[in-house]
Amino acid sequence: MKKTVIIFAILFSCGLFQKLHAQREVMFAHYKYNLQEINPGYVGSRASMSIISLNRSHWTLVFDKAPVTQSLNVHSPTNNENIGLGISFRNERFGPEKTTSFFADFSYRVQATHQGTLSFGIKAGMGLYDVPLTELIIDDPRDPHFASDYRSHWLPNFGFGMYYREENLYIGVSIPKFLEVNYFDNSLTGGARTILQERNYYLTAGAAFEINPDMVIVPTTYMRYQRDAKGNGGPVIEADLSANIILFDRFSAGAMVRLQDAFGLMLGLRVSDNWTLNYSFDWSILNRVPSFNFGSHELVLRYDLNFLYTHRPNVPMYF
Repeated sequence: MKKTVIIFAILFSCGLFQKLHAQREVMFAHYKYNLQEINPGYVGSRASMSIISLNRSHWTLVFDKAPVTQSLNVHSPTNNENIGLGISFRNERFGPEKTTSFFADFSYRVQATHQGTLSFGIKAGMGLYDVPLTELIIDDPRDPHFASDYRSHWLPNFGFGMYYREENLYIGVSIPKFLEVNYFDNSLTGGARTILQERNYYLTAGAAFEINPDMVIVPTTYMRYQRDAKGNGGPVIEADLSANIILFDRFSAGAMVRLQDAFGLMLGLRVSDNWTLNYSFDWSILNRVPSFNFGSHELVLRYDLNFLYTHRPNVPMYF
């Protein structure tokens, strides 16, 4: 019997599975390249159409079907310089469990200061939760908890965000999923209750400092707040701090620390004017079980269609 099946079955039958999933959202290492996931105000902020593919994997040496998050995001400015559009798809898997979602994004940008713009964004979409319980190998085939597969309805959600941007600076605040979702009874709510997917609040910020024409240092931060919906120990606050050194506008290397959670290393390569590849490895400092602490791998591939918007200012795009 595979480890994936055993652990999943134990969590589900003990009633812990729902509680575990209500506790955390995915924290990305390369968030500055993937802000569309959490802030619709970001879409259209680059001087090109960008296509971003992300794969984040955990425990790859432990399970055949280790936890993985995959996303595909597309966003672009438009001929109207105030409007940005985007669309995103995400697939999350933990053993046999799958969560699939897709969202459309819209942003409207105004000139807030002499040097910076402020974008207001909204996102709307749907999510689906699927667990093929009948495919699991269990000790008691008559266990009613595993007598049939589970598949939720497609449940809608929406979010909003604000994104302030200068040439070498950005700051954003957002709530990407405003409604709290219970996939087990196909319900939505704006209030506090036992749910599978809780509301999260995000703050992101970053800056670029040019040391010389061939070297730029880019520090960024990514904070997530989740209130205590059930009175079990206070709110959840997570924060990432990272810094990258960009050399010759082509190579990048850096480090990140997720406070009280993990640390990691990042590498990047701008292969051409259109293609950029980024990789990170982060290691948990909270997980003290050696057999489960093999770190997380994150790979981001971005393609920029620069030729579509040659009329826009040609400025460095560090974010």
